[in-house]
Amino acid sequence: MATKVNDSPRPLPSLPPRAAVAKDARASESPAKPTSAPPGWNADRFESSARAPRPLVCTVPTPPPTAPVEPAPAPEPEVDSAAVDSDPMTHIAYLSSDELQGRDSPSAGLDAASLYVQQHVQKYGLLGPNTNNPDNAFEQRFDVYSFAGRPGVRGESGEHAHTPSTYGHALFEGGFYLDDNMPKETLALLNQQYEKSMNARGLPLAPPRAGAQRSVEELRQLASASGQAVNTMALLPGSGPNKDEVIVVMAHLDHDGVDRRGNVLNGADDNASGSAVLMAAVPELAEAAKRGELDRSVLLLWTGAEEKGLVGSQYFVDHPIPGLGMEEIAGVINVDMVGRWDDQRLSVVDTNSRGQPNYFREVLDQANAKLDDPFDRINRDINVFRDRQDGASFGRKGEDVLFMFEGLSNPNGGGDLIPEYHRADDDIDLILRDNGGEKPRRIKDLMVNVIGLAANRTAEP
Repeated sequence: MATKVNDSPRPLPSLPPRAAVAKDARASESPAKPTSAPPGWNADRFESSARAPRPLVCTVPTPPPTAPVEPAPAPEPEVDSAAVDSDPMTHIAYLSSDELQGRDSPSAGLDAASLYVQQHVQKYGLLGPNTNNPDNAFEQRFDVYSFAGRPGVRGESGEHAHTPSTYGHALFEGGFYLDDNMPKETLALLNQQYEKSMNARGLPLAPPRAGAQRSVEELRQLASASGQAVNTMALLPGSGPNKDEVIVVMAHLDHDGVDRRGNVLNGADDNASGSAVLMAAVPELAEAAKRGELDRSVLLLWTGAEEKGLVGSQYFVDHPIPGLGMEEIAGVINVDMVGRWDDQRLSVVDTNSRGQPNYFREVLDQANAKLDDPFDRINRDINVFRDRQDGASFGRKGEDVLFMFEGLSNPNGGGDLIPEYHRADDDIDLILRDNGGEKPRRIKDLMVNVIGLAANRTAEP
């Protein structure tokens, strides 16, 4: 793990105004008047008895008919691509669309969401850091297994109740990964989960063939595979003396797919909102990196199979990427469900497993104070969630973790989860109804401040 550190903020840029356009002027001319009489004119012939002169007839030719002139079309207004990309609502709209069919792990919808993220980060020059995957360094793929039936199908036995005390998932609660490189401590946790799962279903246990626990191969024979899920990642290299250290910023990209009745569980709040906040921060963070304003590197990580039991985050921790192992990580920020309720409060976990504040406590308060309109309330009322979110995979390794969450039903702390949690009506219109999209936008601004402070903290003497 990286050294503990102190804070120092960096300034933000401003944009130049546009120039104005000039108008043309036109001049007009008057015709010249005649200065002499016409030839043949005789004043003596002008007598009262003279014949009246013929009237002068002047014929004006009729102009030929012309087609109506269409006015020139107004020029299309220039679209500020970075401004669109910097709005979390842009990305929530796509990630929570029926097109992605609930982003199950694994599924074509999750793969499409991953591709969408990859195209976005490449647009802003971020790097694919996974040198273990020569085919696509933005991806880390893993097989998903379960012990009984397809993992995580809503309505099957083992479905957890949607109350604050059981928010999220315990490790490997509905699914897991298996490979020969699985660390011994993870294999031990999986053996425990196997026994718990079988006991909950009233099914007999297969005893270990040798020793105190079952081997990877034994568990593979007891499990069923459902396909490959994906972690998606992108790196912003730091440029300071601590550039070899990294701040991990993460959100789970997956959700629950389609229920038994065929309803798509779009998961706009859970967790298209957190995934979108990370995406919306990319343009600003990329500019900061170009200006040399990031001392430490920043890894953006969109995990898969969180809804199966924190599988993607545990796989990442157990399969370190060169340069991104536990010894290089200097802090972890996890963003999950940040779209709902009012836009003046949120809830966080910024303590370790013993309930002691970690360094993010001070960083978060400083980051909030830097906002033009700071959050009125940062509630620390969800410590019960600490081990049921992706940050727990890092916390078990001793890393400092900040978990950012929208809050519970009581604005001053405590209460219930949103009623739509893990239901088919978790859609984007409820985010718009609650706060017009301002909640995820403000969370994004706060998160960018936290990243800047964490990436630029100086080592303690």
